[in-house]
Amino acid sequence: MSFAVLVYQALAAVITITLHEFIKALISSSMGDPLPKRDGRVTLNPLKHIEPIGFIVMIALGFGWGKPVETASIYYKDRRKGTLLTYIIPSVANLFLGILVTLSIALFKPPMNMSLVLQFIALFNLRHAFFNIIPVYPLDGAKVMSTLRSPNRVITMVNNQSSYQIILIIFILWGIVGRIINPICESLMIVLLNLYR
Repeated sequence: MSFAVLVYQALAAVITITLHEFIKALISSSMGDPLPKRDGRVTLNPLKHIEPIGFIVMIALGFGWGKPVETASIYYKDRRKGTLLTYIIPSVANLFLGILVTLSIALFKPPMNMSLVLQFIALFNLRHAFFNIIPVYPLDGAKVMSTLRSPNRVITMVNNQSSYQIILIIFILWGIVGRIINPICESLMIVLLNLYR
């Protein structure tokens, strides 16, 4: 891997993580939750959102995470709806940005270096969108799943989170997660890139 590619990937990871965590903080804050503002998370400053290990893992393996935004659903008028919006919309934002950036590559056909940067930004955002729906903490899918399931099932889920995390890490290291998510993201990008040819 060249130094330039490493820089491109780092930039893509910063943009991806910052967008995701900022949107989560913004949504929760807009519904009355004071914690994101208290913690300084309603900002586009990457330093507030980057978690070093998750950042390095994203660059090395393609999948990572940011510093979790602390939220409190007790402040929402509708706790169920508020929680779902807070933990679903960030992935939708990553998906939207990934699609938008890919379409911009197809439409404007930028120079090779710029195109490569944009491709990493698009790919990382698409990966992050799909990766985060996995129902394992600290990924958003765990919060969504716990909101939709019965209290008894939530208790079982919480008690088994450590095991789920170990399994997820093994699946990432073995490339199983990549073999599932990467073809989806790459196929979507190919379809979008071919729209303006």
